[in-house]
Amino acid sequence: MIGIDLIEIERLKAAMLRTGRFKTRVFTPDEISYCESKANPYQSFAARFAAREAFRKLHPSFTAGIQYHEVEVAVGPEGRPFFKLHGEALVRVEKLNIGHIDLSLSHAGDYAMAAAVAVVEYKGG
Repeated sequence: MIGIDLIEIERLKAAMLRTGRFKTRVFTPDEISYCESKANPYQSFAARFAAREAFRKLHPSFTAGIQYHEVEVAVGPEGRPFFKLHGEALVRVEKLNIGHIDLSLSHAGDYAMAAAVAVVEYKGG
């Protein structure tokens, strides 16, 4: 399963500035802290928002009933991003026998993008 999303950084920035609750409704405290430590925080916020959209595109059951903050983007010790799932997002991934989800984030110019690849574990007999 593959999910990809591309977002205009300025569009996300405008949404964040328009409504004060947007940031805390969508992003976790750890993500906010990470992004705000960057020279251009909106690039990082946009990449993480794109990651959530890429996650939703992995499977039809991921489009409804999963809150944005349940799909967190964390950073490993080597700097590689990964999904840290909570609540209903984690439940649905486990139901589909998804072993892991690889995640790649990037931003250039006006855009940020994310690509997610889910690997299903075969539990046959």
